[in-house]
Amino acid sequence: MKTYWGDTHQNTYTSRLVPVPIPDILSFARTHLDFYAGAYYTPMMTRVSPLPDKLAAQLARPGCEGLASTLGWLGFFEEGTKPRERIEREWAEFGAALSEAHEPGRFVTFPGYEWQGDGTWGDHNVMHLREGEPVHTVRTLPELYALLRGTESIAIPHHIGYRTGIRAPDWSKCDEGITPYAEIFSVHGCSETDEEWIGLRNNPHMGPGLPGSMWQSALDKGLHLGAIASTDNWQNMPGSWGKGLMACQAEDLSRESLWKAFRSRRVYAVTGDRIELDFTCNGKPMGSILGPEAERRFEVTARGLDAIDRIELLRNGRVIATHCHQGTWEAAKPGRQTRFRMRIEAGWGPKLGELPFGEHPWDGAASLSAGRFLNWFPCWTGRGQGVPALEGGRARFKMVSAQNAVPNPFQTGVVLEFESDPAAELAVRLNGQEVRDPVAAFAAGGRVLWYRQESLDWVREMTGIRYEEMERQDPAYYQLAFKAKLYKAIPEEGYTARLSFVDAEPLAGEANYRVRVEQRNGQRAWSSPIWAGARR
Repeated sequence: MKTYWGDTHQNTYTSRLVPVPIPDILSFARTHLDFYAGAYYTPMMTRVSPLPDKLAAQLARPGCEGLASTLGWLGFFEEGTKPRERIEREWAEFGAALSEAHEPGRFVTFPGYEWQGDGTWGDHNVMHLREGEPVHTVRTLPELYALLRGTESIAIPHHIGYRTGIRAPDWSKCDEGITPYAEIFSVHGCSETDEEWIGLRNNPHMGPGLPGSMWQSALDKGLHLGAIASTDNWQNMPGSWGKGLMACQAEDLSRESLWKAFRSRRVYAVTGDRIELDFTCNGKPMGSILGPEAERRFEVTARGLDAIDRIELLRNGRVIATHCHQGTWEAAKPGRQTRFRMRIEAGWGPKLGELPFGEHPWDGAASLSAGRFLNWFPCWTGRGQGVPALEGGRARFKMVSAQNAVPNPFQTGVVLEFESDPAAELAVRLNGQEVRDPVAAFAAGGRVLWYRQESLDWVREMTGIRYEEMERQDPAYYQLAFKAKLYKAIPEEGYTARLSFVDAEPLAGEANYRVRVEQRNGQRAWSSPIWAGARR
C-alpha cells in the first residue's frame, strides 16, 4: 500500500468570502495534494447586522483573502439552506470542475457537500464516488441515510466533540455502513477525547467540547469508526497546514482504489505534518476487524517531518505500550551519508491591525557542497506557494506568508529532505540573506533570519516614525520585522521510530486498538483502530 494525502473538507461556495474560481482552487490543490473532495457548502449565511461599506471595499482588494476570511465574519449571521435552484446550479458547476481536474495517477477528485440538516444531528460531509448524485437537504440523519443507502456514497461526521443534539452526532444513530470514519481534527481543534490535549477551543459559538460525542465515546459504544482529519477551512485554501490532513493507504491513486480504502477504514489523521504511519496487528492493517486471537502482535512504524517524541498504543482508550523516542538516537557523525529533514519557515511580522501588508513573498534556495536533495513536504498556510525545484545538490522554492488572525498562522513553510555527509556544507538563501555552515551545524540547532533593515525602512515609509526617536526601539526593528526560521536538521534516526508489542491478555469481548504519534514540535497523528476479539 502507498500513502496518499488529501483534504475532504475545504468549504466551497460559501457566502462570506471573496470569491475564488473553483478551477483556481483545484489548480492549487493539485500542486501539493493527491486527492481532494472539497465540501460544497449548502447553507446560506445571511448577515443580520450590516458590514460597513468602507470595510467591505477593503476586503475586496486583491491579496486580502486572509483578511476577508477573518473580518468578513463581522456581524451576526443567520444560517439557513440555499434555494434549491441555486444549489443545483452551483453543484453542477462544482461537479464539472471536479471532473475536469480529475486525473487518475496524478490528482483524484470526489464530489462532496456539507449536510447540516436541522442542526441537531451533527454536521456530515457527504462524499460520492462519482459525479451525478444529487445534493440532499433533508432535515434528519435517518432521512439522509435512507437516501444514501444503496449508493456509492459515504457520510462523514465532523467537529464531533460538541454538545450532542447541537451540531454534534448522537452515536446511537450512527450507521457504520455509511459512516466508516469520523473527522477528529480540523480548524475546530481535536475531538479524540475530552482530555483537552488540543481541545475544541477555536469556535466560541459551538464549544466547549464534551465527552459523550468524542471519537473515543463512539469506540466505547462498539462502533467500527476510523479517524481522519481535514481542514474545514473557509479560506479557499485546500490542505492548509496545521488544520488537519487526511492520509489514505491504497494500492494506487485512483477513485476506485481510494474508495476501497475509505470503506475499509485504511485512513488516518494528522494535524499538519505528513507523518507516515504504518500500523498492523498480526499482519493486518489499520481498519481491520479480527476475530478472537490468542496473541495480538502489533507493529508500528512512524516517519515524521521532525524528531519523533513518542508512539503510544492504546487498547479501549488506555495506553498499554509506549515507545519514547527522544534520547534513543544521536547526531549523525561525519564520514557517513545520512538523510536529513529540515524545516524552513517564514513569516511573522506585524499583527493584524498594526501595519497592513496582505501577503509577503519569499524567494529561497539551498545548495549542498556534496549530496543531493531527495524530496520536499509542504507546510503551506495560504495559496500562492511555489512547488520547489530539486536538482541534485540544489533546491529552489518560493513561498508567500499572509497577515491572518488566529487560528491562521502568519508563517508558512516547507520541509526539505536531503542526503549528505554531515561534514558537507549547506547554504540556505532567503530574500537576500544567506546562512552557510556544515550540515552538522544545522543539525545542532536552529537559527533565525531577521530582516531588520526592511522593517526600519517600511515603518518609516508607512508611518513616518524613525526608530531612533522611539523610547523603546525594539518594536520597530524586531517586533514588526519579518523573520524566517531554519529549524534543526533532523537525521533519519530521529524522524523514524518503531514500536513492537504483543498483547496476550485474554479479551472478554471485542477491543479496539489504535495508535497516537507525537513529534517534538507537537504535530500529531492518529491511526484508525484495529478491532480484535469479535466473534467469527
